[in-house]
Amino acid sequence: MGLFTKNKKLEVFAPVDGEIIDLSKVEDEVFSEKMLGDGIAFIPENGEFVAPIDGKLVTVFPSGHAYGISNSNGVEILLHIGLDTVSLNGDGFDIKVKQGANIKAGELLVNVDMAKVSKKVPSMNTPLIFTTDSMNGRSFEVLKTGKVKKGDLIIEVK
Repeated sequence: MGLFTKNKKLEVFAPVDGEIIDLSKVEDEVFSEKMLGDGIAFIPENGEFVAPIDGKLVTVFPSGHAYGISNSNGVEILLHIGLDTVSLNGDGFDIKVKQGANIKAGELLVNVDMAKVSKKVPSMNTPLIFTTDSMNGRSFEVLKTGKVKKGDLIIEVK
């Protein structure tokens, strides 16, 4: 079974309603210069964020601003909601999941009070990063750009 699962494509779904933008447009060099890995970003339209893939929640920051999800094929995604949002210490983030839990794509991760949070941070741009260490030579293809709805198929990892 292991031989076949490695070649299986991983489908990644939009974690929020909004607009997909290039990672280079994110106003934080850690993301725009791909220091953590390659990916895309979203300009969210609302504060309901869902899991973009099936997997295990390997990281749920207590502040609610970032989530690391590892798929069974080893690919790990980091979803980082807004910029400098860690400084809010969870204010405006209603976390719906627990670290270590298994999660399905589309399952609610967090509700964010966008009106409250957006006033206190430089940007709500939300990077979705494929961590460099987990890609192991894999590539990804962006299947959809522009406006997306939660649950839209947006990326395929090969």
